[in-house]
Amino acid sequence: MNYKITTLVENCVYGRKLQAEHGLSLYIETAEHKLLFDTGASDLFISNARLLHIDLREVDYLILSHGHSDHTGGLRHFLELNTIATVVCKRSIFLPKFKDDRENGIKHTETFDLSRFRFIDQRTELLPGVVLFPSIKIEDKEDTHFERFFVQQDDGNKIPDTFEDELAVALVSDESFSVLSACSHRGITNILRTIRNAFSGLPCELLLGGFHIHNAEKQKYQVIADYLQEYLPRQIGVCHC
Repeated sequence: MNYKITTLVENCVYGRKLQAEHGLSLYIETAEHKLLFDTGASDLFISNARLLHIDLREVDYLILSHGHSDHTGGLRHFLELNTIATVVCKRSIFLPKFKDDRENGIKHTETFDLSRFRFIDQRTELLPGVVLFPSIKIEDKEDTHFERFFVQQDDGNKIPDTFEDELAVALVSDESFSVLSACSHRGITNILRTIRNAFSGLPCELLLGGFHIHNAEKQKYQVIADYLQEYLPRQIGVCHC
């Protein structure tokens, strides 16, 4: 499939007048649809989109990767701006999340119209060639990023967060597939392996997202380097975390 990906928010910025924040938001155009992958930490993605002449009111689907505030902080602003898009995510994305004692989950949930949400728990072809993977099997525990993160269950107890709410996106054609991830808490190699197994025989054109290895010790990123040495996508875009 033909597609175009535009970064609306990321930690660093080089474009004139654009601004950066600790967060991620990607705008995806296919031949027939417009999608948004995460909203960053604030309404900054809207300002940057306007500077890039992108009309977010035309977005058909907003896909949320997981429940951290640096990926969902702009959600209420998007829902106010765009009155047509469906929000696609896992239901567990609404559970309160913490980094140590600091809450960093979705805010303002009481204002959301849940009729605009579509909750998924299994592999879903959202649109032709746009496939969502809400179940990432952890085959390599070394490539996970759970330390200091917690989630509060319905009974009020906090437990270590293994990011059951995390999902990834595959853009698939007859010739190849591309992978979009956000923070890859469950591991970018585990995400790539899961999607690669689903489309065996196809090469990976693009691997784009946060690998969650900023300031990581060698053993944390060596597992990624070893896997990519064995299976190298044609293009790699590392961002955000």
